[in-house]
Amino acid sequence: MRRIPAFSEATEECLRSACKEDAELPAEDSLFICVFAPVISAFVFYVLTDAKKRGFKRLVFCARDAYLFYKSAQILGPVIAPEISLSYIHVSRYSLRAAEYALSPDDCLDTICLGALDLSFEKMMKRASLSDEEIKHFAKICGLDGKTSEKLDNRQISEIKKRLLNSKEFFEAVHVHAKDKLEPALDYLKQEGLDKDSLRETGTAIVDSGWIGTVQKSLNKLIGVGEKLEGYYFGLYSVPKGVSEERYDSFYFSPGAGVMNLGRKNRFSVCLFETVCSSPESMTYGYERQGEKIVPILKPEGNPNRDYILRITDYMKDYSVRLADSLKDDIATIHNHDLIWICEELLKPLMSEPIPEESRAFGKLLFNDDVIADSDYKLAGKWSDEDLKKNSFFRKMFIKSGIGEGDIPASGWPEGSITDSCTGLKRKMCLFSERASKTVTEIRKSIRA
Repeated sequence: MRRIPAFSEATEECLRSACKEDAELPAEDSLFICVFAPVISAFVFYVLTDAKKRGFKRLVFCARDAYLFYKSAQILGPVIAPEISLSYIHVSRYSLRAAEYALSPDDCLDTICLGALDLSFEKMMKRASLSDEEIKHFAKICGLDGKTSEKLDNRQISEIKKRLLNSKEFFEAVHVHAKDKLEPALDYLKQEGLDKDSLRETGTAIVDSGWIGTVQKSLNKLIGVGEKLEGYYFGLYSVPKGVSEERYDSFYFSPGAGVMNLGRKNRFSVCLFETVCSSPESMTYGYERQGEKIVPILKPEGNPNRDYILRITDYMKDYSVRLADSLKDDIATIHNHDLIWICEELLKPLMSEPIPEESRAFGKLLFNDDVIADSDYKLAGKWSDEDLKKNSFFRKMFIKSGIGEGDIPASGWPEGSITDSCTGLKRKMCLFSERASKTVTEIRKSIRA
């Protein structure tokens, strides 16, 4: 953070303040202050300055990944871009897609059949809001009778997709469930100022963590404004089919296999980022009317990491206040490449080569990478020697290319699992293998695109 002293100063002051209240600050708390607080602030600084330059009048932060972005923007915004209004909306991939399928059920298979760490046929069909009886029925059609809860591999997912593609009955069932969800979703978006009339009057962009940008596509489709709604993202691996890439503004890494992009992608952990950069509430499962208002449907217990998120929200606010005070006279002198350099300096070692204290601190947090967050897992569980062997580069490449068979050990943060499971040269080799497999996977995706 040496290139922008204000970020270093804010970190030191925030850390001092937190340690006064608790002399033995938990490792995951101090790591948030030293790594994630400046990274989040760097991204928010970029979004606010760029949105101001481009004339946007409103930024809409999307639940749940943009929650801490929003908290930081509420403090940095009045200093950097006071003319831009800020708001926060409760959306999720599921709440939007479940309604969107009513508009075009024939296009639903790509999102329903997306892979996940622990994907079963039952979980896949829940993405389409199908009932238990319907799931059993379509399992028979897909040759999975009695196996709806078993983990699926890539070959099985492809076969399921082929079989459902020829099932008119399946698309009709998806449409029936989606129709019930469409009106409340549209009413909620209108209530939050995301409708055709509102978007004609003001330049609006959404802000989210990113990865593939499907929330933006779903919002545009539901609102019916073509590609009028634009988006700012921390990072993008790809953009949805059929959209204009210029409408998707990514900060830390972008689609494509350039050297800089690959270097950031293969040392980045999506699941770690999402687990930390989240909100205290649960994901949004849909919308319902309560009196005169449309409210999001949330699980009452909230985020499984709720206590931690509430603590770091306070740190995020404190950090942003201190940063805002330090930045007032330096805003015009800060360049994007310096902001990105801060993120690289902080994220790469933590995410791709963590030390045991770091892997244990964040690895114990709970996460879920599926569209329907119906069960949670430790972010980085400990692996056995057999798991480490199964995660080897060549074995994974053979399985992913369809040449080999077998399962790959599941972990939201493989680098954390590796660090917590072996030492010395073995750890270094396993971490190198993980980076190599990420690199090859991204190159293959770019070639296919």
